[in-house]
Amino acid sequence: MKHITITTLAAMLLGTAGAFAVESAAYTKPSGFVTHTLKAGQFNLIGLTLHQPIAVTGAFETVSGTTLTDSDVNFDTALTAGTTYILEIIDAADTSLNGTIQEVTDWSGNTITTPQNLVTDGLAVGDKYQLRAAKTISDIFGATNIAGLQPTDEFKSDEADVVFVPNGAGFDKYFYSNLTGATGWFKSDFTAADNAPLPYMDAIFVLRRAATDLNLVVTGSVKTIQVTLALGAGAFNYITTVYPVGATLGNSGLEANLTATDEFKADEADVVYMPNGSGGYNTYFYSDLTGAIGWFKSDFTDATNVPMQTGIIILRRGAAINATITPPSSYSGL
Repeated sequence: MKHITITTLAAMLLGTAGAFAVESAAYTKPSGFVTHTLKAGQFNLIGLTLHQPIAVTGAFETVSGTTLTDSDVNFDTALTAGTTYILEIIDAADTSLNGTIQEVTDWSGNTITTPQNLVTDGLAVGDKYQLRAAKTISDIFGATNIAGLQPTDEFKSDEADVVFVPNGAGFDKYFYSNLTGATGWFKSDFTAADNAPLPYMDAIFVLRRAATDLNLVVTGSVKTIQVTLALGAGAFNYITTVYPVGATLGNSGLEANLTATDEFKADEADVVYMPNGSGGYNTYFYSDLTGAIGWFKSDFTDATNVPMQTGIIILRRGAAINATITPPSSYSGL
């Protein structure tokens, strides 16, 4: 994938299109579009690097376990029932919490409920937050499949293109049906799924069964602050790299949380897998061996300036951990 200089990035953020090997992007501050090329006959790993606009921003006045309160906001009127929202901590007294995210589906009045207890992590009264809706499968691919994924007209998921979404224990699978009487998005268990959420933290696979490549255009807002993502222990984690352009392994900040190797051995470090455009993956690791400090490809060539694909896989060898992804320095003025 072509490396993008800061000069090119600045031009793109003013609306000039840029070309990539398999993905392209263009923006007008602070939003724009990304084009993902879904290659025929293969699993395509992509991340949603453009996001829904911020719906609510404020500061917590009460924090108690998983119950967080902002008396200045009525979440019943500010948020849409049945929608999944992404809570992000943006300015905490404990700055290590900045960028922490949670999926929120439960709220009432001035209170939201989180799946994890952020107070035990240091969340405090006065910490600032923002909420944005998670995009849905209809948002990304179109309620009527205007993206053009191969549908099924026999209500058979094994003949359609399939979207795989990580669920923590495997994948939920979705397909589009154009069968009369059963038109729309469905999960593989054949339940209706038009509004299935696709949280931007999770990279997704698209199995393209059709014989031709497909360009998928995704629009949205550009995030400009760091994000902290949870990585499961001893597991492959499917991650969106958040920032649509300009991000490299060297400026990602991932090395601060991932396990490095001090013996220059790729098989003892956490490993980052990035699609190579041909259905396979290039693999990378971080070394802190004196004289060989930095990011390297599995063939031990320097990988500092390797551009981040929108979707990556991180093999976490050790205990569960929160990993922070930092935006390129050029995002600071946006």
